[in-house]
Amino acid sequence: MKRGVSLQMGSMSNEHNIETDIKDEYLGEEMYNLFVQVLNRPENRSFFDSIRGEYGVLWYLVTQDRPVSAGELKDKLHVVPGRMTDILTALEKKGFIVRRKDETDRRVVRVCLTKDGAQEAMAKRKAIHEEYQGLFDIISPKEAKELIRLLKILLTYNRKIDSEN
Repeated sequence: MKRGVSLQMGSMSNEHNIETDIKDEYLGEEMYNLFVQVLNRPENRSFFDSIRGEYGVLWYLVTQDRPVSAGELKDKLHVVPGRMTDILTALEKKGFIVRRKDETDRRVVRVCLTKDGAQEAMAKRKAIHEEYQGLFDIISPKEAKELIRLLKILLTYNRKIDSEN
């Protein structure tokens, strides 16, 4: 069975339709190829690297508003321990975080966000917002919400697969 997909280009003056006619058995391959194209754009690679890197740590600390263990950061950002140590070292050298031994368990390292770190996180967040603002020139807020909904379904599926392995 074939399915046609039409994408309306939101607020552009001319309505553009992108028609794809894909057999159901090729949907997975088509999604994979599209993800590869999106993720391999140099701009997107640096963005996604930053989410799991320094910016990811800073933003997570902003959202938690409390000291967080290095282990929690590693788990939440899906980063191996050695990489997390490198990220934390770089952030500490820049004055964005402070690492302290936990008062009750000396084996645990707590990571605290500094004022400069919070400012850096907010500046990076603003830059990301500006970078992707152009997306709303081609898709409507309703389409953006639908994309977000679908990506959340994909993430739920990925977590299920991860837990089974």
